[in-house]
Amino acid sequence: MDVGAEAIDVPVVPLTFSNPVQEILDGATAHPAAAVRNRANRITADLAELTGRRDTEAAQREAEEKVVRAKAELERAQEKLRTVKANTRTATAAGPIAARTGSGSSRTREELAAIRPGREPPATRSPTRARCPSELAYHAAHQGSARKAG
Repeated sequence: MDVGAEAIDVPVVPLTFSNPVQEILDGATAHPAAAVRNRANRITADLAELTGRRDTEAAQREAEEKVVRAKAELERAQEKLRTVKANTRTATAAGPIAARTGSGSSRTREELAAIRPGREPPATRSPTRARCPSELAYHAAHQGSARKAG
């Protein structure tokens, strides 16, 4: 791990006495030489930027911690939901009322057959009319059109 890669969290504590660095910067800002004043202004700007970055990183860390807590809470809730659903399925399957299956009718095949006595089961039905092979239909259709043309 790089030494500079990890941010060091230093709490900002307001000082009750004068800060020696701030005193030096104040004196440099009032210095008669322009180079010293410019350097003091640059240092002040850099310190302000670093302070802003530190505050931004602290806010980002706090937000990331909230996200981690929220994800953990979501995982717990999803696990609880899975458990409740699994218990519901088990109770429903073992309960006295079995789930209905099929097309929606609660009657058995025998009951339906008794209601409609003349109806045959679908597998044993025979067609009510004969179907002609497609070859006969093709010839019949073209012979009729040949007669019209001639």
